[in-house]
Amino acid sequence: KKEKFIKHITGPLYFSPKCRKQVYRVYHHTRDCTIPAYFKRCARLLTRLAGSLQCTEG
Repeated sequence: KKEKFIKHITGPLYFSPKCRKQVYRVYHHTRDCTIPAYFKRCARLLTRLAGSLQCTEG
């Protein structure tokens, strides 16, 4: 349910292998991504992470 909702809001996101660990932590361990009421915040966090310098290079 969470993955479908977030994909609907953000569209397809690509994360480089360098930042997979951060994505995993955000997606599975933050309050925003574990409580359904905060899924919009989670989508915003993941979108910002995908656009960050660390995730866009290499």
